[in-house]
Amino acid sequence: MKKNVVFYFLLFFWGAALQAQPDCSLFYPFKEGVTLEYSYFDKKDKLESKTQSILKSVKAASKGVEAVVANTVFDKKDTEQFSSEYRVRCEGGVVKMDARSLLNPAMQQSFSNMDVTIEGEDLTIPKELKAGQKLPGASTHIKAGANGVNIVNMTVNITDRKVVGQETITTPAGTFECYKLTQTTEVKMMLGKTFSSVEYYAEGVGIVRSETYDNNGNLDGYMVLTGLKK
Repeated sequence: MKKNVVFYFLLFFWGAALQAQPDCSLFYPFKEGVTLEYSYFDKKDKLESKTQSILKSVKAASKGVEAVVANTVFDKKDTEQFSSEYRVRCEGGVVKMDARSLLNPAMQQSFSNMDVTIEGEDLTIPKELKAGQKLPGASTHIKAGANGVNIVNMTVNITDRKVVGQETITTPAGTFECYKLTQTTEVKMMLGKTFSSVEYYAEGVGIVRSETYDNNGNLDGYMVLTGLKK
């Protein structure tokens, strides 16, 4: 399994401020109709896949706000491959992404004909970020199989999450002032793998770029925000 495939499985991608919810994070689009498009590239800048995420609904929940997101995966030729929905919560100003929402395009497609069980901690982002800030890690366990036979048994641990500073990032969707976050990811599935990643978040938008690096510090793949409709 390619490391960049595993990395994008972990990714939580999207964000925009919700004016009517002042206690919600600035880094997720709690507004109906927001559409974000992302493109995924390998280390040689070759397009691998695309996703389109649309916020179908946003409503008050018992402890804050809950959004229903419709996510569609396309291959590099823009042919639809897979679609799904998931929910994202905002509680006390903290966005909580459930484990199912973190499936990357390749992983979603590979699991499309399987029975999948995903359990774990929410990956979170607070409403404010600043250089030097440490963020909580998370652990996720995934089982997938068919006809009663277990095929995939994977555990992913995300640690050492921190804000290292701010940078200006330009993508096809625009130019953004971003907070730069780093983290370490450990994947346990028969053989263990550990790699690092960098994510860039803009207020009012959310994640605009993410990168994954191998153990030698070489770029292994990346994701870029290529479309934004508020």
